[in-house]
Amino acid sequence: MKQGKKKMKAETFNQQEKGIVWMMVDTAANMPVTIYSESLGVKAPEACYRSAVWAQDSTRLIGEEYLLNAKRSSLEMGMPMGVFHYSSSIGVKGCLSNRILKEENAEEHGETIKLPKYLPLKESLGSVIRSRRSVREMGKTPLTMEQLSSLLYYGDGPSGRFDFNTFNNMPPTATLGEEYIGTVRCSPSGGGLYPITLYFVAFNVKGLERGVYTYLPLTHSIQLIRRLSERDLEDYNRISNFGINIENDTLGIAVYYVYSLYDNSRKYGDMAMQFAYIEAGEIAENIQLTAAGLNLAATDIGGYEKGLTEDFLGLDGLTRHIVHLTLIGTKK
Repeated sequence: MKQGKKKMKAETFNQQEKGIVWMMVDTAANMPVTIYSESLGVKAPEACYRSAVWAQDSTRLIGEEYLLNAKRSSLEMGMPMGVFHYSSSIGVKGCLSNRILKEENAEEHGETIKLPKYLPLKESLGSVIRSRRSVREMGKTPLTMEQLSSLLYYGDGPSGRFDFNTFNNMPPTATLGEEYIGTVRCSPSGGGLYPITLYFVAFNVKGLERGVYTYLPLTHSIQLIRRLSERDLEDYNRISNFGINIENDTLGIAVYYVYSLYDNSRKYGDMAMQFAYIEAGEIAENIQLTAAGLNLAATDIGGYEKGLTEDFLGLDGLTRHIVHLTLIGTKK
């Protein structure tokens, strides 16, 4: 129901309306509290935020500095000659087309677990998008291997092949063979470089040991990083307090989106990080929609202990960083 304008006395306005009206105007105006904010010994968050228009150094957000210096022109994605060489060289295309060799090698040495075929999603795309909700309360029923396979496949699994020789005739080699075929995935990636790797901690998946795993998309398999002991679970609970309505005991899996910095920064320079965040978001949305289609509970989490969790997963925190997290389980 649309509310019309209403006359009132100044006294009534001051008592009933002024407070909320002032807060709304104050928030929307983005005006500084003081132009001397940088010289203050103790800065309140509001003072930092509202003095940003005059700030030089100390009150600027890191994100603001990044955006102010990111890609002011197309020539600033990196050294122009280096970017051109990287994006057009035979070596890069050959490297991308043979990424599968690493996964196949792990498979041959019995280091991987082949996932079952993913489940078909029978609901229409429109109904799945409309029904998607972030669900924080999860049940204790374990996920199945088929559900795990579907979440990973639709999130970032292989969806087709791409022949690099369509544009460049690359010479055959005795080592790498004659074909230069790349794999495209269910999520897009800047330059087809796919710098995001999915790690996950399995807590409650039927038929799968509790442990830290990584997804190998090109062979649609998973690799065990390490099994979890009771002490490991205690450590995880200590560093992973995700807030209200989330109990670690009911989680099925916790999916971590790990960015390998140099996988795409050699081509895109400082813009590479932005492309990685975009890619992580696209994979996360695929996983969220898949969870909705399978009637599972899922929620994205921004509040996690980055450094401690990277150490828990065995990441160096220098070249590989956690940039996002999704928790998944069955519904109550």
